[in-house]
Amino acid sequence: MKKSLITAALIFCIPQLALAQETFSVILDNTTNACRVVSTNNIPSTQGPRYKRLGEYATMDEANQALGSMMGSQCPK
Repeated sequence: MKKSLITAALIFCIPQLALAQETFSVILDNTTNACRVVSTNNIPSTQGPRYKRLGEYATMDEANQALGSMMGSQCPK
């Protein structure tokens, strides 16, 4: 019985921990000269010169606020 309860707890807790750690990034696409907010889980490869990560934020709201303040200075209008 204990093993079943522990297994059930792990099954329900592990995915929630993964979701809680999701962060958001503001990236600049050098090809289109546009900035956007993306989930860190879905960020395009930053290996080449196409994308530049400008910041990482805990929430989507924080990332959108940062994006708004970057417009014109780090991000083209």
